Amino acid sequence: MTERTGVLYDLGYVPHDGARLGRTAAIRAMVSDGVRRVMGIRRKARRKVFPWLMFGIAVIPAVVFVGLAFFLQDFSPDAREVFGSHANYYDLAGPPTFIFVALAAPELLIPDRVQGVLAVYSSRPISSRDYVLARLGTLGVLVTAFTLLPQLIMYVGFAALDPDGFLPALAGNWPELWRMTATSAALFAGWGSIGFLVSVFANQMTAARALFLGGLVASDGLAEALAQSGAFELARYGALGALVDHPFHIRDWIYGLSSTTVPAISDFAPSVSLVIILGFALLAAAIPIRRYRRLM
Repeated sequence: MTERTGVLYDLGYVPHDGARLGRTAAIRAMVSDGVRRVMGIRRKARRKVFPWLMFGIAVIPAVVFVGLAFFLQDFSPDAREVFGSHANYYDLAGPPTFIFVALAAPELLIPDRVQGVLAVYSSRPISSRDYVLARLGTLGVLVTAFTLLPQLIMYVGFAALDPDGFLPALAGNWPELWRMTATSAALFAGWGSIGFLVSVFANQMTAARALFLGGLVASDGLAEALAQSGAFELARYGALGALVDHPFHIRDWIYGLSSTTVPAISDFAPSVSLVIILGFALLAAAIPIRRYRRLM
């Protein structure tokens, strides 16, 4: 009989002797990881192209507008008014933000689930609720940066060019701060919550992005066609399916503009769009928490 031998290597066990930071630090680490993952930081160059391209499309026009206003102020004291208002800038920043949501939401959720690393998160002092809210919060931070940063650049830049002085201009235009903040929150809640929900159930990032982009664009077109057809008495309620338009309906309400969105054309009050947006926001927290409770 062949004698079997083996060798034992005593590698030793070294316990963790550093600080035990706990649940709060774990959540902060997840948010930081989410930002790096979505923006391609410390990743290959090809992972950086689309997120930073969308960010540039959203932010750079604000810098250009302020710069042009600076060079034109000697010819016209009101040069900054040529570049439109804070409300109008959302029409420019909206499309890249919409595309960015389609890129970011699947990136935050799907790889962890498909690659089977949720068990690693479960080994830390966090719950499924912590995980979901951290990922949702990461998406909120990024989407808000897309919409709020260019507005702040314009707010501060145009105030610096105001003939009455920088500080008086900031103080005189302070209502713009809550308006732009509320509008940015509406865009995140209206689009980000839907993108998050799609990513909770989709297992392929390409499919999730196509479903989000195609589904919302198609829903807007179908809602507009149904609402304007007048085919039957309740056809106007089809306007409520214009999911892309609801945040802009809120924007127009906040800024006191005459809205041309599908819900507004169908005579729905902004409060109806607000209820729909808040409903999706609640679903984007409740449904993923319940699903990830089973996965983790």
